[in-house]
Amino acid sequence: MQAERDIPHRELKLSVKQAEALGYYDFMSYLGVPYYHVGGLISTKKLAELCRIDSAKKVLMVGCGTGFSACYLAREIGCEIVGIDIAELSIEKAKERAKSQGVSDKVKFRVGDAHVLPFEAGTFDAVITEFVSQFLDRERAFKEFTRVLRPGAYVGINEMYREKEIPAKATKEIAQAEKIIGEITGLPFSLLSSEKWKEELERAGLKDVNVRMYKPIRYLQETKYMAEAMGGTWSFVEYLIGTILKMTKYYLLSRKIRYRFKRLEESKKILLRKKSTSKYVGYVLATGKK
Repeated sequence: MQAERDIPHRELKLSVKQAEALGYYDFMSYLGVPYYHVGGLISTKKLAELCRIDSAKKVLMVGCGTGFSACYLAREIGCEIVGIDIAELSIEKAKERAKSQGVSDKVKFRVGDAHVLPFEAGTFDAVITEFVSQFLDRERAFKEFTRVLRPGAYVGINEMYREKEIPAKATKEIAQAEKIIGEITGLPFSLLSSEKWKEELERAGLKDVNVRMYKPIRYLQETKYMAEAMGGTWSFVEYLIGTILKMTKYYLLSRKIRYRFKRLEESKKILLRKKSTSKYVGYVLATGKK
């Protein structure tokens, strides 16, 4: 985290050396990448429905990143949301997003650790994660999620899964993709089966656990949701241009950053696009009740 603190959070331009010093998710936050979960905003909205989130609910979003999903839910539903993330740069970006979108009264962000949540027991009506639980010590984290829930409230996770029975060749390739993501993010990463996700939520003491499996989103449909969430087509186009220009600059100037992106592209191809492997992979919306 030291390199992160050395950089002014509101600085618009980082040197190549500063950019290289950032961890993967800090760098992506700097670029302005809104989220990472393969289900997109469609799955965010569906998970909120499954967790019975309405305007009267108080929600904890663990691993909130730059706050895109949290701000989206606050606008769409009107619920109160607290977002935490271990990345200071992401939290600073999230606060800026909430202010610019006029939801600072509904959404608060703070640095926090999923394994030791800085909240009293029984604080929230729902705890949700998106492409986060895969990187956690789930036994510790899920017990914490349960602890801060009110009785009758829900944990909801939006995470990737792999089929339980996979041919040996596909298994080897998927394992390679997992290794790459772990290498790039610096975090342990493995895809669980839907059965394993159910088992781990139940181990945390949750009841009525339900795991629903989906295949990755249709990007044309998701683009429409993103444009609306960003304030319209023109705002979305401005975001795309700005992000692409920033990304291109560092890609061209930094061998280290080029390596990261090329490796990440290898893993995404295996998990999301290659027919012989991607058919065994998708995402789950899993819920459990305290």
